Amino acid sequence: MSGAWPSQAYLEALRPGPGEVVTGAILASYSADLVSIVSALLALAGRDNDEGSGGKADLAEAVELLRGKVRILIQRGRLARPKRIPGLAAVLDQFIREVDFDENERSWHPKIALVRCSNGEAGDQWRLWLGSRNLTSAINREFGLLLTSNDDPKSDAMPVAGMGEVAARLAEHAKLDGFRAPKLKIALDKVCWDQPDKLRVERITLTKSSDAVFPKIEQADEVIAVSPFLDGTIVKTIAGWGGPKTKRTLLTTRAELAKLAGQAARPLAGFGDRIFVQESPPQEEVEPSTSENDNAHVAEDESEQLVIGLHAKILAVRKGKALRLWVGSANATQRAWTGANAEVIAEVSAPAHLLEGLQALLLEARPVSATELEKLKPPEENTATERLERARKRFVAAWSGGLSRESNQFVIKADKPPHPADEEVSVEAGLATANLTIWPRGHASLPLGTFPASLHTQLVQFRLALGELSCSWLQCVDVTPPLDAERDRHAIARHLGMNAFLAWIAALLGADYSFREAGEPWDKAGPGSGLQASPFDPGILTLDAMLACWARDRASFKRAGARIDTYLGPILAEAEALPPGEADRLREFRSVWAVVSGELLKER
Repeated sequence: MSGAWPSQAYLEALRPGPGEVVTGAILASYSADLVSIVSALLALAGRDNDEGSGGKADLAEAVELLRGKVRILIQRGRLARPKRIPGLAAVLDQFIREVDFDENERSWHPKIALVRCSNGEAGDQWRLWLGSRNLTSAINREFGLLLTSNDDPKSDAMPVAGMGEVAARLAEHAKLDGFRAPKLKIALDKVCWDQPDKLRVERITLTKSSDAVFPKIEQADEVIAVSPFLDGTIVKTIAGWGGPKTKRTLLTTRAELAKLAGQAARPLAGFGDRIFVQESPPQEEVEPSTSENDNAHVAEDESEQLVIGLHAKILAVRKGKALRLWVGSANATQRAWTGANAEVIAEVSAPAHLLEGLQALLLEARPVSATELEKLKPPEENTATERLERARKRFVAAWSGGLSRESNQFVIKADKPPHPADEEVSVEAGLATANLTIWPRGHASLPLGTFPASLHTQLVQFRLALGELSCSWLQCVDVTPPLDAERDRHAIARHLGMNAFLAWIAALLGADYSFREAGEPWDKAGPGSGLQASPFDPGILTLDAMLACWARDRASFKRAGARIDTYLGPILAEAEALPPGEADRLREFRSVWAVVSGELLKER
């Protein structure tokens, strides 16, 4: 947030502190994109740079460090398909788990990050972030709350009600070996948390279908509701909190006001002249669009002003000098507050002067007069867009298929033809690492082709089209037989190329050599682009460097050895793409390493 409330980058909440490593993490989001998922993994591994990105070696090391320790939970059908799918997309499938809620009825909508760290000493350190931000690259006005554990008995840290239940619910979906729901609930219920300055988190809830957690407010001096999305029933209820002297304020978007302004129940009347608007958040990338070109890269116009939308969700009630806040992922809608959606909500108590943060946000907004409200008209329905969005939601909700592979040949199969009932909507599908193929109507299966191990993945791209409109997304699909560890080795080897691989090993062996100098950005276009990248300096990967690392830090030496044993073979398998001299140098490195490791890594 901005104004009088302090700001903190989301990635800072994920990054382990000095001397710490992440031993487990569950992230939850309604929607996500691959670039943001990579940024989160780099931060969790402590390998991100100041731009929230990193090099190819950084990402390869992050995958190695976090494999089997991290899950990212998102609503099925809400993983955006970028115009250019990064080369290492294949291996990201192991970190993603989709929650298969039918969006026609409810959504998986919480935004949470639960992170466990260790510094090598007894006991775990925990962090919990919750708020309104999705795991996407969108830049909006968001709210986030960060709690950190503190096991010092002399501190003011205290348990937070509901924490164990939230953690257990996340673990049930994540299915991580290190995060078993019953044990996690017991452990997190006992953890004491440092409270943010002058705040006290009373309770955290991850709602389920049986929950109805909407506050009942009878007495209030002031009410402020911040929500980018609204419905008339909830808004009218908030507008009735308190009495005749209660000051009520609503901050939302113009599009939502237009939907409510003409309703017969007059849900906005209770806010009087205290209605404010900011920009709407940008359209989700998986929604129907006429401007999408799946095969083109659209250059950014640097002169175009960045539009920052409103995406925070806050209810604030002041009585005298006491303030109560409900913050998290819930919009001011019935689906959010009456148990249909899964939402994360924190109930917070605070002194009244902390309303200054919300007042600062209101100063950035534009007031809307009663006259303007009377002139607002509901947005015109785009029939084709609505048709395509309905088809997309029904396709995702009804999906029950999988990928079948025989060696390197893939076929996608459904229990029945998955095509929407709307016969004008066409379907295309393909592996995320390959091209889209038209799925003929009436067919329950679609041959996708034969692919090398480096392109094997559970991530499937779907595209629905209706005339000029289309929408595309990625989805995790079960593979039979399951993919094995060889996939990661070949995919990462193909992604790295020789130069980035040797730079990675040099970074692990060196005392001062930085990963941030270890070759190309992770998302540079083209498979194996590192093969022809600028020449790697052999002077930083010598016999002396290997021996110095052994003498200085044997754990780092062994970790470098494990990476070499895993990836040198697959890198050499790509050697035909290298100039002859480069391939010879790689084989020479293999010979030197065999001698050094054969002596220094002997069992003693």
